[in-house]
This record gives sequence, structure tokens and C-alpha cells, in this order.
Amino acid sequence: MTTIRKQSIYSSVFIYIGFAIGAFNVLYLFPKYFTKEEFGLTRILVDIALILSTLCTAAAVPVGLKFNPYYKSYQPGKKNDLISLVVLTVLLSCLLLWFAAPWIEPLIIRKFGYRSPLLVQYVRLVAPITLSYSLLILMEVFAWNSGKVIAANFVKELFYRGIVLLSILGWIAGFFSGFDQFIGVYAYLYFPPVMLLFIILYKAEPIRMTFSLSKLTKRLYPIMFKFGSAYFLSALLNIIAKTNDTLIIASQSSGGLADAAIFTIATYMITIMDVPQRSMIAAATPEIAIAWKQKDMQKLDRLYKKTALNLLIFAAGILGFVILGTPLMIDVLGDGYAGLPFLMFTLGLGKLIDLGTGLNSQILQLSKHWKIDLFTNMLFVILSVILNYFLTRSFGIYGTAVGSVVAILLYNSVRFLYIRQIYRLQPFSWRNGLVLIITAVTTGLLWLIPNFGNEWIAIPMKLLVFGCIYATAIIRLNISDDLSDLYKQIIIRFSDNKS
Repeated sequence: MTTIRKQSIYSSVFIYIGFAIGAFNVLYLFPKYFTKEEFGLTRILVDIALILSTLCTAAAVPVGLKFNPYYKSYQPGKKNDLISLVVLTVLLSCLLLWFAAPWIEPLIIRKFGYRSPLLVQYVRLVAPITLSYSLLILMEVFAWNSGKVIAANFVKELFYRGIVLLSILGWIAGFFSGFDQFIGVYAYLYFPPVMLLFIILYKAEPIRMTFSLSKLTKRLYPIMFKFGSAYFLSALLNIIAKTNDTLIIASQSSGGLADAAIFTIATYMITIMDVPQRSMIAAATPEIAIAWKQKDMQKLDRLYKKTALNLLIFAAGILGFVILGTPLMIDVLGDGYAGLPFLMFTLGLGKLIDLGTGLNSQILQLSKHWKIDLFTNMLFVILSVILNYFLTRSFGIYGTAVGSVVAILLYNSVRFLYIRQIYRLQPFSWRNGLVLIITAVTTGLLWLIPNFGNEWIAIPMKLLVFGCIYATAIIRLNISDDLSDLYKQIIIRFSDNKS
């Protein structure tokens, strides 16, 4: 767990810095120095490419992670043909997508062309973004399997957003002759991270390709194919799950796109809670795969409990900061966003449930009962679409938020029951409940205190007080062994440097 803790902490630092740079880009620079149509184009191009790249990599990523421990044990070094299989699958998928472009582009134009005519002019740029992002995901899998989790998160989360910032600054400085040149460069900005991560991995351990199928591959191929196919469908379902809320709001809510904008801001802020999970998944997934390979249930139990507790601690703390800081957001954005506190609390509660149940998705995906992950994803999509549709029609964006929470609660409850029933594993203890009590009491009391005088002074003071009380309680009560050990190490190093 020490390795996971170290990788998670360093990765979280890079992700948060990258998130801050991304927020500066998206919330300030793009709206200020580009027209709404130009800014919207950059979002639409990337969003479409991310969906298409998921189709290119969805089958290869879990196969490369789940079966890597077996190949390392039985097909080491140059005999390991799993790398070649994963690479060829992704490249073949990209090639098929390239040939399908003449049929895909008209669909994109019909969907967005009327309200986003600029997309028609630059729809061709979806292709390089899709290809480069697919290659980046491919390099990320190799990095995870090689233990280069920190490097992968640095390149994907921080380095990429850094070069986006540089490109925007170049636009502001007049380096580009026009928007046509800028967007042409923007479409290729994922390629530098791909090259950098490839160089890092190659220097650590050259990537060897072999084109002869091993006996292990011939034996495992039917299982790998079924597993990859199921995960491919699961990825499609995840795309629907992530996008259906705003689409339903735009079509069913009385406020239409205005409500969708408010909901998007709330969702964007709540994604801050995802950062620890993203870094922890990268660090813990290879360990989970190894534990399943070795049938080490004790290790799985430790991973399940510790990741759930640590994710809950980070998520609850972040949610407290977000809720207490919402009055400042309303002050900046205007009274039209007065509904943000309720939305953030509700969506944050759903995210807390999702993160607080630990890495149940990874445990199921990498087990022999991986089909449960597919079926529960199907259940989640069906529930979220039905609940969001009817509740949004009746209660607007507030109904959408409530529907999302109910769907998440039912979805994670089913996963929890499956894992407990089949493997006798569950992630909770009294420590998890104590974290929730500390968060609720501290956040609630500070929220009830009036903001006397200037809000720009009162609210930061509240945030500071919350952070001090929350961190002190977590450390003093020794709720998480990992965080307590980290705190002791920091104190020791600080004392050594001071002396």
C-alpha cells in the first residue's frame, strides 16, 4: 500500500495543478480571448474525439491491464505478445474509424451543424484529435503496467494542459495569423504528450513487439475476446451515462440551454472530487490485477477497504470546501446561478456515494465475474435515463440532480451486494462513518454562521477553519493509517531540514 499511497499523492498533485491550469484556460482565457463560437468549437471537437477514441481503446485497455500479470509470469521479455496485441487492436480500431469518417462526419454535421456552423468547416480536425488521444491512452496503459503511474498522470493531466495554455498565450500575443491556424495547431496538441510518454517508457524499458502468437495467447484468446467485447459495450454505456443528463435538460427542462449551463457549472465543480480517484485507480489497478492472479483475498480486502476510506476522506473534504465556497461563485456569476448550492450539495452527495464505495468497478472488471460490471453499468444507464427524464420534466434541473443521486445509490448498492455475496468483501468500517460525521458537523456549523461584512474575507476564513478542523480530526483520530503515516513522514522530514 505504500507504493499506491506514494503514487496516488504525487499523481494527485499533478492532477490538481493540471486541473487549476485547465480551469484557468476554460473559465477565463477561452471566454475572454475567443468568440463564443470559437470557444465552443474547441469543446465540441475534443468531446466528439473523446467519444470516438473510447471506441478505439475500450477493448484494449482492460485486456492490457487484466492479463498483464499472467504474461509477465509466463511470457516475460521478448516473448510477451500482449503488447503487440494491444497496440494492433488500437491501431486497427483507429484505421476502421478513419475509413468510417465519410459516414460519421455527416452525422456530426446534422447533429451540430445548425447551431454550430463553425463545426462544419473544421469537422475534419476530429480525426487527429481522436488518433492522438487514442495513442495517449495506449501509452498510459503501458505506463500503468510498468509502474510509471506518476509519469503518466504528469503527462496527461499537467503537461497537456500546459501546452494548451502556451498555445492560448501564443494566440493572445498574435503568434498565429488567424483562428484557422490556431485551431489547426490545437487539434494536434495531444501528440506532444504521446511522444513524451513514449520516450519516458522507452528509456525505462524498451517496448518490444513480437508478431508470433504465444501458446498463452492461444489459450487465453477466447476469454480475452469476451472480456474485451463486454468492456467495449460497457464503455459505450458509460458514455451515455455521462452525457444523458445535460441532453435531457436541454430538451425537457423549461430553462433549456440556460439550465444546462447552470448544471454544467455545478458538474464541473463537483469533478474536483474525482481527482483522488483518478490517481488512485492508476496506482491500485495493477495491484488489484496481481491480487486476483495470485488469488490473494486478504490483499484485495486491504485494497478495497483502504481505497474506499481514503477516497471518502478526500471526497468529503473537497465537498465541504465546494459547498462553503458556493456563495463566492454566485457573487461572481450573478443571481441567475442562485440554485448552485442545492445542485452542488445534491450532485456532491451522489459523488460521495460513488467514491465512498471504493474501487468496486476495478475489482469486478478484473475478476472472473467481470460480466457483473457490464450488467450493472447497463442498469445504471437505464435508471439514470428514466429517472432524469421524468424528474427533469417535473422539477427541472433539481429533478435531474436528484435522479442522478438515486441512480448512483442503486447502482453502487447492487455492486456492493454482489461483491459481498460472492467474495465476502466489503469496504466499510466505523472509520467511514466517523468521516461523514466530522464532515457534516463541521460543514453544517460553518454554513450556518452568517457572513458578516465582506464575503471575500468571511468565506475564505470559513474555508481555512474548515480545512484546519477537518485535517486535525482526521490525523488526531488516526482514521486513516496511510494519511497518518504520511503526516509523520512530513513532520520527520521537516524536522530534519529544520535542524
